[in-house]
Amino acid sequence: MLYQIHLWVGIGIGLYIVFISVTGSAVVFRREFGRWFITEDNSFPWQVRTMEWFVDLHDNLLAGALGRDINGVFAILCLVLVLTGAIIWWPGRKRWRRSIVPSRPSTTHRFSWHLHSAIGLWAYVLLFGWAFTGIYFAFPEPFEWFFNNFDSDPTDFERPGESVLLALIRWHFGRFGGLEIRILWVILGLIPAALFITGFIVWWKRVVSEHWR
Repeated sequence: MLYQIHLWVGIGIGLYIVFISVTGSAVVFRREFGRWFITEDNSFPWQVRTMEWFVDLHDNLLAGALGRDINGVFAILCLVLVLTGAIIWWPGRKRWRRSIVPSRPSTTHRFSWHLHSAIGLWAYVLLFGWAFTGIYFAFPEPFEWFFNNFDSDPTDFERPGESVLLALIRWHFGRFGGLEIRILWVILGLIPAALFITGFIVWWKRVVSEHWR
């Protein structure tokens, strides 16, 4: 049952995953673009305008609040993929070590499955953080209610659990390091696209190719 949920949710939102992955990598250098290209008279050259267009595309699908809500729904589905993927991956206590490294390259669906699983496992924290914060960006009200409801001292400017969320937000944008982290985040941001591609190959070989034989 979980495998079917994971499979069809992944197939259903696969193109969205590729889109949000590529645009997310594209906007990692947003702050740097502001420093590099905005002139002393605060004019916005085409490089900055193009970057801001990509930011709006990634954040709001160029559709304002409606686009942000759509992103939130898809982020929930991405979180479903992350959680079901972890459960499906678990091979048992005796075999889990062999499942963290893909087998020898081949054209079989088994290799594609091992590669898909290994990528998802190694990037699990990132994937969970991206999906979780994506939900927060679209629907912050439940999170704010949670923090406020469990805050015993509203005057201390600290709310239980909020520091974890803020850390995940910094992770989402790669805002916890220098230029090296930004470059790394551009590369890591393409992991969701790689997962869709490997997952699609698994589905094609296991389901479509077998059906045509």
